[in-house]
Amino acid sequence: MTDEKNIKMRYQELISIINKHNLLYHSYDSPEISDSEYDNLYKELKIIESNNPKIIKINSPTQRVGASLLDHFDKIKHDIPMLSLSNAADESEFKDYYVRITKSLSSSNVELFAEPKFDGLAVSITYKDGKFDKAVTRGDGYIGEDVTQNVKTIKSIPLFIKDKHLPSKFTLKGEVFIDKKDFEIINKELNNKEDKKYSNPRNLAAGSIRQLDPLVASNRNLKLFIHGISDYEKFRHINKHDILIEHLKDLGFPINKYYKVLKNLDEAIHYFNEMKKTRNSIPYEIDGLVYRINNLTDYKTLGSTSKAPKWAIAYKFKALEALTRIRDVTFQVGRTGTITPVAELDKVNIGGVSVSRATLHNFSEIRSKDIHINDYVYVKRAGDVIPDIDRVELKKRNNVKKISTPKRCPSCNSLLSQLEGQIAFRCLNSKKCTPQIEQTIIHFISRKAMNIVGIGDQIIKELVSKKIISRSADLFILDKASFEKLDRVGDKSINNYLSAIEKSKTVTFDKFIFALGIKEVGEASSKSLARTFKSINEFLKCNKDNLIEINDIGPIVADNIIDFIKDSDNKKNITDLLNSGINLNYPSHTSNYKVVVITGKFLTLSRDEIINDLTKLGYHVSNTVSKKTEFLICGEKPGSKEKKANDLGIKIIYEDELVKLLAKAH
Repeated sequence: MTDEKNIKMRYQELISIINKHNLLYHSYDSPEISDSEYDNLYKELKIIESNNPKIIKINSPTQRVGASLLDHFDKIKHDIPMLSLSNAADESEFKDYYVRITKSLSSSNVELFAEPKFDGLAVSITYKDGKFDKAVTRGDGYIGEDVTQNVKTIKSIPLFIKDKHLPSKFTLKGEVFIDKKDFEIINKELNNKEDKKYSNPRNLAAGSIRQLDPLVASNRNLKLFIHGISDYEKFRHINKHDILIEHLKDLGFPINKYYKVLKNLDEAIHYFNEMKKTRNSIPYEIDGLVYRINNLTDYKTLGSTSKAPKWAIAYKFKALEALTRIRDVTFQVGRTGTITPVAELDKVNIGGVSVSRATLHNFSEIRSKDIHINDYVYVKRAGDVIPDIDRVELKKRNNVKKISTPKRCPSCNSLLSQLEGQIAFRCLNSKKCTPQIEQTIIHFISRKAMNIVGIGDQIIKELVSKKIISRSADLFILDKASFEKLDRVGDKSINNYLSAIEKSKTVTFDKFIFALGIKEVGEASSKSLARTFKSINEFLKCNKDNLIEINDIGPIVADNIIDFIKDSDNKKNITDLLNSGINLNYPSHTSNYKVVVITGKFLTLSRDEIINDLTKLGYHVSNTVSKKTEFLICGEKPGSKEKKANDLGIKIIYEDELVKLLAKAH
């Protein structure tokens, strides 16, 4: 055998050995060799490549960080949407889900595949002809960011696989995360450099995967578990999820070791309780379990809603809590001027997250929970995310101070008002109160409103603080010079901002109304207004009598609308918006549209999903059952509307029939 052949054989052997040890070390925490032995193998591999550059292969561990610094992350549309999961908040809701799927599948017991719900960043990873092709963040489920170069640095992910049964192209679903131990080490390093620390491992993982320098991502020791496949129908020779997962594991993909196949509901609940006890000993963050139907052939039978598959559910652990002291209370101003009290806490660690603030919601809650400054309180991370004060520890009460309601706005110092019949205090100085200006513009650009993509909250706040903008119409006169006044904003970002603003100029009438931020006018009300008035000019000339004839608009909301459109500043802002080139797409106005009413709670669909899909199908959703109602949509515990519909002889449809109807919207 020639030296060249020996070198090639040794080279291929080293690749296989190092990739194997990367998987053992980074995914399964079970190294078989010491760090020094690993370093020697890696060093030998690099020497061979240095002396024989022509033989370097794509799956070599040295090829993981070969990209130059990135300018930005491209947006990529998912071939198959990455839907989110429905949640079960407690055992009762999980049992309801299990009963529902057994009925749908006409079976007394359904086998489930369960594994931890990783608290990381969801990504899809596509392979073409066995080669790692691209990695994309979940994003909004339909469009994500191209993070290929950074995911490629994760040492446990194979860059090339070979198997005759593999489709030429397939897409895996996984979760990028970081160990608790690595989180502490990296945060300590950031602190030593006086850089901003990350609040929890999930944020660090997300921040690392979005680094423009792949070398930074590589040094963060990111990890990943594969938990599914987008196009499972391509694997026709496999009919169960656990078999698919084991097959992927055999191919070298990192799979979580805690997964389990469960034969019935009792086993599923027992597994949840066992994992709840194990949770703290696991070296990475988990916030619950994911259960899915193990039989892949049942996926098609159960189907999906527009947001989540029906063949899987997330069952979350209860919120973690800790005891700490309220050292002070500050006040925040919301978009409509509402004042929200915020507890400033002695810093406390809750489930690996440092918490120093928690919302007190409103003054009524302060009274009902009997909360004082200097009280010791139990703080929960609701859904393991938002800090919330649960209760006071009265046994530790000593030297407390009553929380006084503020008299003046903490931002603009205007006198606050308490509207009749309301518990909230408000700042009415909306034109000069900075937080109100910021939040109004942030609402205007949000996804459900004008959808100006890429301009974040901090950019808006900086534009406002530097007096570059003071109202939403000002966004449309921004130019390159405007953005150059901001800190650390490059040419590429500026071009993206200007492009997004220009793209947003074509918008539906209802989204434009919603974007204006009229108090208590939500998405549904905006759709009703857009359907009622043929043009923006007609809307601006409306009176209270016109408005209260609309089913979704009551007297208070009607007053809010009239007050808004009579305000001279608001009128000028709308005029300037229209003059900036905004093109409103009006809905078709027909007198014979069908009115439907929704009532009760739905198991597989959210109220927003139902309304959006019905609107797409040309229905008008009302709150009131009348002779004009085409049909009533009934969920669980429907209340008096069901009786009224029966009395009027109006057709009633239930969830199963509704799902079939809404399928026509997709």
